[in-house]
Amino acid sequence: MKNCLSIDWEDWFHVCEVEHIYPRRDWDTFPSILEEATDKILELLNDKGVRGTFFMLGYCAARHPKLVRRIANQGHEVACHSFSHQLVYESDPEAFAVDLTRGKKLLEDLSGQAVRGFRAPQWSLNHRAAWAVDQLIAAGFEYDSSRAPLPIVGRSDSPEEVHLLPSANGKGRLVELPPLVFKTPWANLPAGGGWGLRTWPIRAIVGKASRLNAKGSPATFFIHPAEFMGRRRDSRLPWKKRFVLNFGLRRTEEVLDRLFEHLTLAAAADVLDELEAATVQEVGL
Repeated sequence: MKNCLSIDWEDWFHVCEVEHIYPRRDWDTFPSILEEATDKILELLNDKGVRGTFFMLGYCAARHPKLVRRIANQGHEVACHSFSHQLVYESDPEAFAVDLTRGKKLLEDLSGQAVRGFRAPQWSLNHRAAWAVDQLIAAGFEYDSSRAPLPIVGRSDSPEEVHLLPSANGKGRLVELPPLVFKTPWANLPAGGGWGLRTWPIRAIVGKASRLNAKGSPATFFIHPAEFMGRRRDSRLPWKKRFVLNFGLRRTEEVLDRLFEHLTLAAAADVLDELEAATVQEVGL
């Protein structure tokens, strides 16, 4: 079974809940890492012969339109990561709809692709923003990857397998691709990306993905451009943020190489196109 390889295509300063450190008004003044980091990611994907899904932040796409076209021209899927990197549950339906439409249209215009997928910043399309499912369906999205079965950013009782989110008005459904997690006696912990992917034994990660595959569900993995650019040393960041951003960072490329060896990885759209519809269950928020 194909498993999803996704890239949250955003810059180093797009860290949620630290606007007092990286205020939006200063974003345009910060030097970008995206050109160098995108080179490294595209080289890796090209070497492995893998097509990935780039969940692109609209702000970054507007700042780097040539990179968007380059990614699309190399055959990768372009998906939406919102325009402004606002947590969905801190927005409201009207503002979210405007942000969503703005980001989707820009990405489609730049890439020449129909944008089928969405991922919310910091997995923030959760039970606190159930109304956003209808917004995504109305905007023409076919799938989402924002509902994490994790505490704090999501809900631990959310399904780990791919599932369907119904519209509240009965006018459509959205396929949900949750990130890979590990269940532990204390709490569910990340395994498909970030510090979790960089830290857990690769054998355990591959084993969990294989068990999901045996149930008819793909596993979803995610990486960030900043993971290819070395340690962040901003002492102003809270220690939890520094841990998430930096722990195990030296293993990023090594771990990805091992994943490519043991699993079949592909763009989310390609995974969904091959998914057996009968295996996908409908689950409410």
